[in-house]
Amino acid sequence: MSHLALIPTHHLPGWPEVYSPTLMDSFLIIVAIPVAMAAAVTLFFMGPHWLRKSQGKELERA
Repeated sequence: MSHLALIPTHHLPGWPEVYSPTLMDSFLIIVAIPVAMAAAVTLFFMGPHWLRKSQGKELERA
């Protein structure tokens, strides 16, 4: 028996309908948000190093 068969698909009387997430909702939660957070952390920690490195190359050229 599949685990999905154990999840009830009905709702209680008087309660609002359950929102069924779309593929885009799932993509946003599973992929896009973690990638955006990883990019922000990477820029926060690696950004100063990359900036110093690029400024050092410009000073060598001058």
